[in-house]
Amino acid sequence: AVVSTQSTGEFINQNSTHLQTECQVVYVFKLFSPFLRHWDRNTNTRKQILYSLYQVMFSLLSENSASNPDLFVDFMYFIKYVFVGDEFKTLLERHLPTLPTDVASKLKFCGVEKSD
Repeated sequence: AVVSTQSTGEFINQNSTHLQTECQVVYVFKLFSPFLRHWDRNTNTRKQILYSLYQVMFSLLSENSASNPDLFVDFMYFIKYVFVGDEFKTLLERHLPTLPTDVASKLKFCGVEKSD
């Protein structure tokens, strides 16, 4: 069966409220991560999918319920450096204050300038 990238983004958006545990989010990563490179042709759809994944990760991290937050931090850096650059900077700036201090300090170089 062929799955369109647009339906993938819609799937993640529609089900993001159901992704409440670390295992569920990691499962979604395992499903979609191998295909991210192949969605180069439609970059807006890919960015929508990645934006949705970022929001899911922020939700999980802000609740401080992840037993391995470094996994999500690493994935966020991977998305930034391979796919989106600084395009999610405003999203990061909006969610950074809601994160636990240790996680926020690890994400400070993920497109958010350090404020002194």
